[in-house]
Amino acid sequence: MKASIKKQLVLWLAIPLGGLWLISTIVGYNAAFKFANDVYDSELVNSSDSVAARIKVKNGHIVVDLPPAAQAILRHNNTTRFFYQVLKSNGERIAGDSVLPAPTLDLKEGSPKFSTIKIGQSTVRLAEIKVLAPEADTEPIIIQVAETMRNRKELSIQIFMNIIIPQILMVILGASAVWMGVSRGLEPLDSVQKALAKRSRMDLSPVSEEIAPEEVIPLIVSINDLLYRLREDIKAQQRFVANASHQLRTPLAGLKTYSSVGLNINSLVEMKKVMIKIDNGLDRTTHLVNQLLALARNDPGSSTYFVIKAVDLNLAVSEVIADRISLATKKKIDLSFDACPYTAILNGDATSIKQLIGNLLDNALLYTQEEGKVAVSITSDSNKIILSIKDNGPGIPNAEREKIFERFYRIDGSTGIGSGLGLAIVREVARNHDAQIIIENNDNSNGTVIKIAFPNSENPRVN
Repeated sequence: MKASIKKQLVLWLAIPLGGLWLISTIVGYNAAFKFANDVYDSELVNSSDSVAARIKVKNGHIVVDLPPAAQAILRHNNTTRFFYQVLKSNGERIAGDSVLPAPTLDLKEGSPKFSTIKIGQSTVRLAEIKVLAPEADTEPIIIQVAETMRNRKELSIQIFMNIIIPQILMVILGASAVWMGVSRGLEPLDSVQKALAKRSRMDLSPVSEEIAPEEVIPLIVSINDLLYRLREDIKAQQRFVANASHQLRTPLAGLKTYSSVGLNINSLVEMKKVMIKIDNGLDRTTHLVNQLLALARNDPGSSTYFVIKAVDLNLAVSEVIADRISLATKKKIDLSFDACPYTAILNGDATSIKQLIGNLLDNALLYTQEEGKVAVSITSDSNKIILSIKDNGPGIPNAEREKIFERFYRIDGSTGIGSGLGLAIVREVARNHDAQIIIENNDNSNGTVIKIAFPNSENPRVN
């Protein structure tokens, strides 16, 4: 079940609110009980004064004149039981209820002492005070008065209810205010949701940050970043479709022409010539398709998943050269490889790096004349691993060195079956691996030196 932000906010705001209400309830109940206790304790002291006023001295003896009618006056209502006892300072009982306990011995004169005791099954509140009776001021006496707790509990409950009911109403109003406040605070999210819901499936423009509250702006930024990457991915697909439709139209038309011509040829010799042209056309078309796929794979907007791992550049170059030996032999080109004497390990996508090496080597072999030279070498230092491919071909004019990396661009007068995509692929692979492309003249003769300087680090950036 999906969690609701509104419910979670209300819950986490309601928990402390409920906790405060519970604490205030406990504090309020204790305060109400203490207040009721203090009130009735004061009444007990007044009752003890009333008992003291009824003490007389007759025939040299202390007596207490407290008839039932007077005791009834001391009760607060008919639901409360009242007890009293008058004793001499030595603990000898003069009058009263014998169910009361023995007096406390350390009583101070004029200072009442309160305690809660049990008499039978009833809990009573007891007050003890040592005083001098008005007519027996020669000897202090102890007066004990007690009453059951019912009145106290009823008063404390009444006070508590007067406190708790307004608090309950305040909690309800507070919870309602919290709910309304959270609902109002989340309204901007509805604006964002409605803005996104109104969009067509082709509308990938950024979401305006002005419609979102400050707390949601990081989410809007992330959504806009996702939309940007999606736009770039769609653009990459569109570029691939445009490139493929543009470049494949001509070779496919040529193949169709040759096949149509072949249908009307009866001579095996002429048919063989047509088949040779069809075979060459298929080679060019296959090469073009492979280049288009490689370019699409390394396009900055592509969503292709790269496998990033440690790549031994010495080994990768050796494998690529092994695949091109036949072409070098066919053109009698002296193809050499000077491997790095140290380890040349870089982190990257092995397939892309081999495509970069292969396209550079294909260009060098394709445009170098027969019996020419192509030298491949790898050097390294603490910062860079440099792949260098040197040839003694016709070279690249300085004015053309920036243009040759554009898609489908070929230098005027170029021969061969190149598609104009090889160096575009090299540029994208180098860019994806934070590598630098350097073009130099061959010092020893005509020709070109192309260097790819890879960062010599464990974690180069790869898209």
